[in-house]
Amino acid sequence: MDAQVAYGFHQLRDEKPFLASGPLSNKLIYAGYTCKQGWFFTQCISDPELRGLTNIIRLSIKKMDSSEWEHIPVPSSVRAIVALNLHNYASGRNPWGNLKPEYLEKKGFVEAQSDDGLLEIFGLKQGWHASLVMVELISAKHIAQVFVYTIIRLGSRMK
Repeated sequence: MDAQVAYGFHQLRDEKPFLASGPLSNKLIYAGYTCKQGWFFTQCISDPELRGLTNIIRLSIKKMDSSEWEHIPVPSSVRAIVALNLHNYASGRNPWGNLKPEYLEKKGFVEAQSDDGLLEIFGLKQGWHASLVMVELISAKHIAQVFVYTIIRLGSRMK
């Protein structure tokens, strides 16, 4: 998902550098490319079982202090999964968010750091959700903090 957006932004910056002149304009341009990259224009899938990733992939993780693989269910509303170890990304955005200590403790997370050996895995529900997360108006769907993860594609009836 992000490769298309980053490439479009890079091309625009090369062709018209005056448009990408600061953080606010960069965020607006990124939001525009996010809207164009596909999520808004894909057809709705008539089969409710295939609308999210939950029946298409299996996510398994290992936490820092464990040698056991743990299956993590993907929320049914999630259409894209992102794994990051960067605090700031895409013109200074923080899609994992600045989470309150109470929330971190409740979810079993620690404060995200780029050098802690952990990846933050979160989900995006749709194009609008991704755009609002990237301009930091709402938060992403927090799924896990992991040391290692695997994603296995399950059989799909999608054409």
